[in-house]
Amino acid sequence: MKTLAVFIDLDGTLIDTSERHYRVYRDILSLEKDSTPLSKEEYWNRKRSGQKTIELLPSYFSDSLVHKFMREWLRRIEDVAYLRYDTLVPPALKVLDSLGELAELVLVTLRHNRKNLFWELSTLGLLSHFKEVLSGSALLDDKSCLIQDYLNRIQACTKLALIGDSEADLNVGKQFNMLTIAVTYGIRSKDFLCRLKPDFCLEDLSQVLDILR
Repeated sequence: MKTLAVFIDLDGTLIDTSERHYRVYRDILSLEKDSTPLSKEEYWNRKRSGQKTIELLPSYFSDSLVHKFMREWLRRIEDVAYLRYDTLVPPALKVLDSLGELAELVLVTLRHNRKNLFWELSTLGLLSHFKEVLSGSALLDDKSCLIQDYLNRIQACTKLALIGDSEADLNVGKQFNMLTIAVTYGIRSKDFLCRLKPDFCLEDLSQVLDILR
């Protein structure tokens, strides 16, 4: 029985979601007359600096338009038509192969459409690498409940680590006293993530192997 459990985020950590997220943002704004979306470059520059999607909406949007945007966002962001724009982070499969020899691998994501999640994991060749897939719901906005439930059921692992690309990932990792590993190519920049003081801040997913071996 392996004594190390590694919790791994999906979006931005194992897969590049930049095209999907931008297309959903752009397509929703195109529904509103005279709404001009940010360029993809500006959109991601602002996201990686720490801004949330809602902060990238036009300043003149009323509360009702903001709510309409968010409803559409939730409806579209996990639709297969948009998921097809996701691509694997280049070393993901090789890294997971090696990590699987060292640890129990647990995918943890707040995606709420489990059917479409498993479709994507299977399509990208990720599913077989994980002992378990923990996923959220439309009402769940952090991963702590998912992880706590898993830890309550699985008592064998004495060492815990988490790999992710956002403040939410690092915060939950610290909450459970895990080794926290931030990857800087995803939703947040290196400068942003390093300010949160993870145990490690990596530019390449392959570097996790040197840390966890």
